[in-house]
Amino acid sequence: MTAIANKMTNDEATGAEEEVKDPVYTGPGTVAGRLMRSYWQPVKKSQDVPNGTAHPLTVMGEQFTLYRGRDGQAAVLAPRCAHRLTVLSVGTVEDGGLRCMFHGWKFGPDGRCLEAPGESEALVRKASVRSYPTREAYGLIFVFLGRGAEPPFPDLAGFSREHGHDFESAAVIEPLEYTRRCNFFSNVENGVDHAHVPFTHRLSSDPNRTKEGFSPAAAHQTPITVHRGRSLIHTREIDQDSPYRATFLMPNALHLVVAGRNGLLEQFAWRVPIDDEVHMSFGVMGHFLTPEGVAAHVRRREEVAARREPFISAIDAAELIIAGKAPITDFLDHPDLVNLEDHVAQVGMGRLADRENERLGESDKGVVQVRRMWRRHLDAFDRGEPLDTTWA
Repeated sequence: MTAIANKMTNDEATGAEEEVKDPVYTGPGTVAGRLMRSYWQPVKKSQDVPNGTAHPLTVMGEQFTLYRGRDGQAAVLAPRCAHRLTVLSVGTVEDGGLRCMFHGWKFGPDGRCLEAPGESEALVRKASVRSYPTREAYGLIFVFLGRGAEPPFPDLAGFSREHGHDFESAAVIEPLEYTRRCNFFSNVENGVDHAHVPFTHRLSSDPNRTKEGFSPAAAHQTPITVHRGRSLIHTREIDQDSPYRATFLMPNALHLVVAGRNGLLEQFAWRVPIDDEVHMSFGVMGHFLTPEGVAAHVRRREEVAARREPFISAIDAAELIIAGKAPITDFLDHPDLVNLEDHVAQVGMGRLADRENERLGESDKGVVQVRRMWRRHLDAFDRGEPLDTTWA
């Protein structure tokens, strides 16, 4: 599997164009894009969409409108009004729906036109924009962007009980998000790449140099075992005393259990493309902490918030480091150092990684299995076979 320069290849003998089946390309109409749209995808943190607000949304190179009604219900609609096709996200949220700022046509959360000032009732009944099933859970807004019936919503608590600990019993549960300036698949693969942790995260796992991050126990490299299911790849260290385990969940999710500085961390995360060269990660982190650990967690958050000058974002700090304008040791106090380290490593591979010229080793067997699973699912999906959207 390679990330190649163009989405289409030419058959030199016939001149015909054939779409490349490669997971890195997820725009409208691509095979991987259609597959990804067949699953629930998180698109925003709930707290970032207050009641009565509308927002433009870009997912996999496609535009949408996200708004929250005055009743608190979140809805995702097509990006443009059915009338003259101006953007709906600049409209006004009113009781029952979203009103276009151009000519006042109003649409409900199901996309049906509710009002069209100056127009006939017959037109109102016929007019609509596409709407998309929307759900909220754990502080995240999820949307189903595919065709046909929506799949079952992911049972995070059930999966945790079977494969992790008991996620919902964590002392602190919080939603997470960040933007990363590279293709989403680089981050997907990184989730099962245990070998990167002792080196990429050598600073954030060193309590003598940094205030928060992984436990020092994470900063060692041991052999891993890999178990492949129908739609998941479970990796863990052979050392049974190690809590570190990572599970890739088809097509772009990760379940992670790892030792943090103040206690065990359990995370679910999704790597969601904005386009083929930038993606967002949305996650839910459970912190298994003692009362003292909770107090330390709260103090650190208060300390960060109280700073006179805010920290530079991790994504911008990574750009400085990659460009040679600052060493990573300038950011030892950064509250998002773990993420910053991953930014540097993954963005440093390029917006679209050159997998064709890699030299993989024994420690990459988790990465290899992810690529094989994606290829198998992609081929089956392209043949029209039913898609298994359960994690098993």
